[in-house]
Amino acid sequence: MTSHRSGYLTVLLLLAFALSGCGMFRTDANLPPAESGSLVLTIVWTGNRGDPSAPHAVRAMLYRSDKLIQETVLSRAVGDSTAWAAQLETGVYRIQLNVYNDENATGTPVAVGDITVQIVQDTPQRLNVATGGTPVALAILPSIASLTPGQILPLSVLGVDAQGRYLLLPAGVSVRWSVSDGSVVNLGSDGVARALAPGSATVTASVDTLGLQANASVGVQTVTREWTILVFMNAANNLEPDSIDDMNEMEQLGSTGDVNIVVQWKRIAGYDSSNGDWKTTRRYYVTRDSDPETVNSNLLVDMGTGVDMGSPNTLRDFLQWGVRSFPARKYMVVLWNHGAGWRAFRDRLNLFARGVSYDDNTGNHIRIWELPLALSVGVKWDIIAFDASLMQMLEVAYEIRNLGDYIVGSEESPPAAGYPYHRILAPVVSNPGISARDLAAQIVTQTINYYNPDSTDNITQSALDASQIENVAQKVDVLAQVLLTVAPGNGSAVAAARDNAQAYGEYTYKDLWDYTEQLRARLPGSQSLTDAIDGVQTALSQAVVAEAHSNRRVNRSHGLSIYVPTPSSFETRYGLLAFARATHWDEWLQSQP
Repeated sequence: MTSHRSGYLTVLLLLAFALSGCGMFRTDANLPPAESGSLVLTIVWTGNRGDPSAPHAVRAMLYRSDKLIQETVLSRAVGDSTAWAAQLETGVYRIQLNVYNDENATGTPVAVGDITVQIVQDTPQRLNVATGGTPVALAILPSIASLTPGQILPLSVLGVDAQGRYLLLPAGVSVRWSVSDGSVVNLGSDGVARALAPGSATVTASVDTLGLQANASVGVQTVTREWTILVFMNAANNLEPDSIDDMNEMEQLGSTGDVNIVVQWKRIAGYDSSNGDWKTTRRYYVTRDSDPETVNSNLLVDMGTGVDMGSPNTLRDFLQWGVRSFPARKYMVVLWNHGAGWRAFRDRLNLFARGVSYDDNTGNHIRIWELPLALSVGVKWDIIAFDASLMQMLEVAYEIRNLGDYIVGSEESPPAAGYPYHRILAPVVSNPGISARDLAAQIVTQTINYYNPDSTDNITQSALDASQIENVAQKVDVLAQVLLTVAPGNGSAVAAARDNAQAYGEYTYKDLWDYTEQLRARLPGSQSLTDAIDGVQTALSQAVVAEAHSNRRVNRSHGLSIYVPTPSSFETRYGLLAFARATHWDEWLQSQP
């Protein structure tokens, strides 16, 4: 691809040494220790000193994380070369150079350039830049770079004169960039390298009008963090405005040296035109910023318009890449979208998007029985969280019980805003050593506290110990077999228990604990029924490690729902679920009096 430059040339200069852990200057992630090194910038003046059209002054401005920390004017009057030195903490900086013909550095600059440098402890960094000359070669700076996935590095193409000094390329010169392996490094037409996955790649810059070419080596090395959080954010639907808010909430915290926050995000036309109004699927490495409306995180790759976020294969591909590129001791995956529990379809009036990760562009969605394939990527998830409606039900948990340690979600349909990410991720960002169990519980607590439980009537949230789900299913199986024997002749009692149990936006979903309490209160007492109900409730108390809810319409929630339709509305596709195959619950549902 070719980058056309016109007018005054903006050139990104970087040091020709291996950069280790170097990201763009604007990110707060992965900053080196606060030790010190030195920088020496030398401007070599060219042209006749008496010629008013020759360069006579350079204004140098030093930035860190976009904050101006020093500014100075270098004057030709000092001599044939002018040096500027600074003692700096180790880290990544940007020097903006404005070159002027006027000796007071006023008026319109005749050239501008950005220099991004990394200050290394006890190592003087020296930059020699000539204001004019004829290039006999090209150089890409850095010529050898080492990045970690998620980092962004702007590469520079500079001329090199016969004396080995760097030169700004003439205005209007086109630089053509290419990379040997686009799966390792996504290289933009502007020379910005975005590290995607472990490996190495050769970057080539060509200036055809000069007949010159240069190569650089970019290696991408993995660094094992404490946590990697992967968010599959399908906003190809009416939740698009909420996705903007959620990305900005994540940016209030951003990734750190211990925590990776990575998002695959799809948008759609028609709901939100902010932030460039793009309509593709992108992968972002979330970085911290203070702008509550504009997403400024590291864009790693734009995947285009052909991505189906309603496909389990798309989810699997994202998770495989995320685990390989961002290895960690603990992993959390968040599925962000509409949800409908096990019932993966639209309602009869075609009004609401049903199913997990519903993509309005393709009309597809991920069915519950497809989740095991999508989530099986070689690691056991410490937390599987659903930022979606109605997903915290036994049928869903049973399907994925062997794929993660904790499952977090809602029995009800929450507000469209979903999780308050600046709240739920704060515990892990501030304390990366937090256990998965404690983080799962904090997601519950922080979500409920964010939404006032006294004024909001549809908030539920719970965290499940996935290792206990098998036991819950076994106890429910016992209950189903007992009900098959005691329910005949007690149709009104069974119907009353079903109708009065705590229900949710999908009315056939009932809180499992409350449903068993309704059965206990209405069916004729028998020791077998009492024992079966006690068994279910004991298993639930062991499985639900944290639970909270609003204090009004859903105040009889206990953390896990189950499908309890009327016999006439039972859906035969229920038999596709692993839970139905493993228990007698589907037989009970169809045999209810």
